[in-house]
Amino acid sequence: MHVLALILSRMVLATILIVELCMLARMILQFFVEDENALMTFCIAVTEPVILPFRLLFSRFESLDRIPFDIPFIVAYFSLAILGRVLPVVS
Repeated sequence: MHVLALILSRMVLATILIVELCMLARMILQFFVEDENALMTFCIAVTEPVILPFRLLFSRFESLDRIPFDIPFIVAYFSLAILGRVLPVVS
């Protein structure tokens, strides 16, 4: 049973790392790529399900619409980073 929990924990950590890397790639590609290419489409497909709940949550705050940064993206990234650091301690 302990081995199964360890394998599951490592799989979750690997998934979090992949999503974090896709978020970084998406952020960098947005500055340099004007048209959506295959890599950008892949990054959006991987990251948007993680970012969407934060977008819905922050859409309630109209004052955040005037900020030139994508706050839900930033909060989602840091939430994943924190989860990735806390998860090994819990398991």
